This record gives sequence, structure tokens and C-alpha cells, in this order.
Amino acid sequence: MSYVFREARPDDAEALLVHLKTVGGETDNLTFGSEGFSISPEREARFIGRFIKNFDEVMYVVTDGSLIVGNGVIERERIPRLSHRARLTLTVMRDYWGQGIGKRLMKMMIEFCKSTSADVISLEVRADNDRAISLYLKYGFIVSGTLQRYFKIKGEYHDACIMELQL
Repeated sequence: MSYVFREARPDDAEALLVHLKTVGGETDNLTFGSEGFSISPEREARFIGRFIKNFDEVMYVVTDGSLIVGNGVIERERIPRLSHRARLTLTVMRDYWGQGIGKRLMKMMIEFCKSTSADVISLEVRADNDRAISLYLKYGFIVSGTLQRYFKIKGEYHDACIMELQL
């Protein structure tokens, strides 16, 4: 399969919302479920536009034809004392797991951060999500803490690991 890895564009908004609902329904490892994000495509397009305007933030999509199968985001803190920090999020549709999409997105996002003034990349990951934690460890992330009872899914609490990469 040949996938296209590129920066998101505002005209990706509707397909990206579909992607987020899909991945949210495939796993309980995300901060959202099958509801995705309850926003309009117009609002999502404006959100994507923010990344185009900010040189130190980026949103990537991975497409298979017209279908968005992966998404990676680097967001920066705006508070001056925290502006050296970047936050990473990553999603890949279940049918596309194990095909190197997450690895390539990780490389792209880390390289992007290195090209900006980011000194630290952080993320939160469900503590029992061994597959994702393994990926992050391969790229040099360390577990720097635990957020207890971070997720509440179907009445049950789950912890999250805080992971960080020092650049």
C-alpha cells in the first residue's frame, strides 16, 4: 500500500472528523470514544487552519486514497514559561496498525519539533496501552509520571502515564 503523509489542510476537516469517530470507536485508549468531537466541519477547518498559521505547531494526516487513516499533532504551550514544551497526539485506524504508520508519524513529529524551539515533547497514554508505550519508548520517551484515574470509561477508572522526550 502507498500512503500519503502530509500536513492537514482545512478541506480535510470532514474526513478528519470521520477518522476521529472511527478510531474513537475502535479502542478505549483515547481521550474520546465513538462520539469523536462534536464540532462542525467548519469549526474543524478553522482549527486545522491554526496549524497552518503557526510555524511551531503542525497537524499531519495519513491518507489511503480519500480516507484519512492516521493523524499526528504537535501543539505548543502559549504561556512564555512553558513555550519550550510541545504536546504530541497520535491516532491510527485499527486496520492500519502494524504497517509503520505510527512510526513514520513519530519520526515526522520529532523532526518537526527539532526544527522549532521545542525542548520537550510530552504526551499522556493509558497506562495499560503496552503497544503505544512500546512505540514511544523506541523513540526515546521516558515515563515521567502517572495521572491516577485519568480516564473514566464505562464507570471504571484507568491511569495514564505521562511520557516525555527531552530534545
